[in-house]
Amino acid sequence: MINDTKMNSVLNYVLKNAKQDDPHSVLDAIDSFVLETDTFLMNVGPEKGKLLAETIKDLMPLKALELGSFLGYSAITIAMFLPKAGSLVSIDHDIDSITASKKIVKYAGLENKVHFINSASDEAISNLEEAFDFIFIDHEKNRYYSDLLLMEKLNLINKGGIVFADNVGIFEDKMKDYFAHVRDSGAYTSKNIGAHLEYRDNVYDAVEISKFN
Repeated sequence: MINDTKMNSVLNYVLKNAKQDDPHSVLDAIDSFVLETDTFLMNVGPEKGKLLAETIKDLMPLKALELGSFLGYSAITIAMFLPKAGSLVSIDHDIDSITASKKIVKYAGLENKVHFINSASDEAISNLEEAFDFIFIDHEKNRYYSDLLLMEKLNLINKGGIVFADNVGIFEDKMKDYFAHVRDSGAYTSKNIGAHLEYRDNVYDAVEISKFN
């Protein structure tokens, strides 16, 4: 996890340099912070963020879920392209991430579309009461598979819904069970798209985009 000082630095940079109520400007400011300070941030980043945005625009989900809020970058990317009646639930166990994400999402003008939950992912998932059309997974890598199974068990994924998993290239060694499930169980139609690690053009990464059958 990024330390509090760096987290506050990102937040202050956004508030100083981004245009309020302009989601694109906020994302650009976060990207600029990385370039100017050479500080690695583990948000989805512009390259994979484009894939995320394209998926949302194609699917137009009414109910979206995010596992891993970090600084609100992916929440903004998702929420800005949701339909008018669409909403996003974003879960993170780290209160500092939730606090920073709320401020950045509010500054982007999207606070009415995003509801944050500060909780361990499995606990929060167990208390969700409605199913989702889109799920973005970008939290602890050893929880991808178990949390996906839990969401299936609780009927939290609508038929035809999309599960978009980040960082499955660089953490491929931790994704064997996850890959086997989404690719071979028959429950999903899944594709892997190669990309680069956020802000690191010399490091391979990938996303797994899986449609729930």
